Amino acid sequence: MRPDAEVGALDDDVVELRVPATVAYVGTLRTLAASLAARCDLTIDEIEDIRLAVDEACALMLPHAVGGDPLQARFVLSVGAIYYEATVASGAGAEPDHDGFSWSILSALAEDLQVRSTDTHLTISFGKRREAPAGAA
Repeated sequence: MRPDAEVGALDDDVVELRVPATVAYVGTLRTLAASLAARCDLTIDEIEDIRLAVDEACALMLPHAVGGDPLQARFVLSVGAIYYEATVASGAGAEPDHDGFSWSILSALAEDLQVRSTDTHLTISFGKRREAPAGAA
């Protein structure tokens, strides 16, 4: 730890986790997301939003996972904000269903939602920031 670092301070800390790309590990990602969002000083509602958004992102990605490669999740933490990015190995042209229920929920809960697809991987990323209290300038 840097000697000048405040204990527990978030300076864009990065937490990465690799889990098997199966439904059995979605709960692990949800729990980690909620714990990290609480560490970012998000409200209870915002913590629940990020937890649900991670769940819906997994629902969109896992049907495209191939090859037995893990789902790679990356969280970037800062005070009042969390950013999530998840990648799975996929076939060329893999694209989540933008008309389904999971996409509707994810796009309602997440900020800066992005989907990137290559010939070998599918990535979904988004963030969540703490909203300013009512009346704050």
